[in-house]
Amino acid sequence: MVVDGEVLGSAEFAAALSRLKQCGSTLLVVGNVAPEVHQLACRHLMGDPSMHRQRLYVTTDGSGTDARSAITDDTYHRDHVVDYVTQFRSATDSQLGGSGSVNVSHTTANTPASLVAKIIGTIRSIERAAEPLAAGELRVCVDSLSTFVESNERDISLRLVRYTGIATRRRSGMVHVHLPIARDSELTRLFEPLVDAIVELRVAKGTPQQRWHLIDPSMTSNWTDINE
Repeated sequence: MVVDGEVLGSAEFAAALSRLKQCGSTLLVVGNVAPEVHQLACRHLMGDPSMHRQRLYVTTDGSGTDARSAITDDTYHRDHVVDYVTQFRSATDSQLGGSGSVNVSHTTANTPASLVAKIIGTIRSIERAAEPLAAGELRVCVDSLSTFVESNERDISLRLVRYTGIATRRRSGMVHVHLPIARDSELTRLFEPLVDAIVELRVAKGTPQQRWHLIDPSMTSNWTDINE
């Protein structure tokens, strides 16, 4: 299995992943691990900054996965950020840090409905500016579903995954969504019908690792290290 050149398993697995990359995919990233491990996985899934990518980061949890940590000055194309801002998480809290030299477009949403609308609108804007988008060129990260799950708003998180996935797949892109819970939890099973694969994270002997579970066909990769 290969993600942007990184081998994860057998040739059969690699072929299945290649089909997902050509057709578009939604990935659920799970694991009770430190935020830094989710951040590392995020950077790998969004692709090498020097590669030809259109990247959209959706931030909902300023203290969680923090997708913004994956944004760097050497990104080949303009990055895009949609921030979910509520009365508990202000626009000041969610603004990008750093020197300000990063080429980033930034927009905010303050309701779940507007968040989904802003995501879809941003994807459409990316498509208009970059058309035609190559398969796998569009990469989308939703940094955490915990904001909605912990407030008993599961229906909101389900809609977010569903409609972001639809919009991304239509452009043959890849969206991944972080949920820092166990692979065998009830919540993971709740989201499973909406995704093409589940990426499970762990730390073994101090080394971050990942294991992929494809939904259709049902296949599981070996555990492999996630390199810095």
